[in-house]
Amino acid sequence: MRDVELRVWGGYGMGATQGVVLRRSGDRWSAFLAQVRRCAIQIPIAVGDTASAGTMHGFVVEARRRCDTPLTNVGAGMRIITADTLAVDSLSVPDSVVANAWTAAVGAGVLQLPPQVQRSAVPSSDFTYVVEVRRGNEYRASQIEHVEQPESDADRQIQAVYAAVGRLLPPRLLLKP
Repeated sequence: MRDVELRVWGGYGMGATQGVVLRRSGDRWSAFLAQVRRCAIQIPIAVGDTASAGTMHGFVVEARRRCDTPLTNVGAGMRIITADTLAVDSLSVPDSVVANAWTAAVGAGVLQLPPQVQRSAVPSSDFTYVVEVRRGNEYRASQIEHVEQPESDADRQIQAVYAAVGRLLPPRLLLKP
């Protein structure tokens, strides 16, 4: 049995970004939730313009200490320093449930997704799906914008894959497009 990893990400707009990872190593399945944590601080532009590389590194470290803290009163003359981080937590679900999610994703067409979908117009949603599949030494990725009314088979497939893998999460944790 070949090792497999499926990463299904959603977000990438102004809101949150997270992914569900399914992994089969040998005959064991596991699942993880990966969440991008927004980390930012603000400093006066003049400070940023004259700061040394070491000082700027210190600002990035400080931003990481303040992850998930919203910036307030950002005004003219301020520079925002960002350093997003990734929090990965194991999902406590049985192997068979993870295997079923993989099977559902395959049935939904995860292995047939194109790298991208050509659009006639820019989608109004800022939600994007990114799907990565690794089987043995083979790797493929797809990046497809969410559309309310699917325009192609790939739109229907990506939404079905996202729903199949999303069933591993409590409803409160699943990001809505």
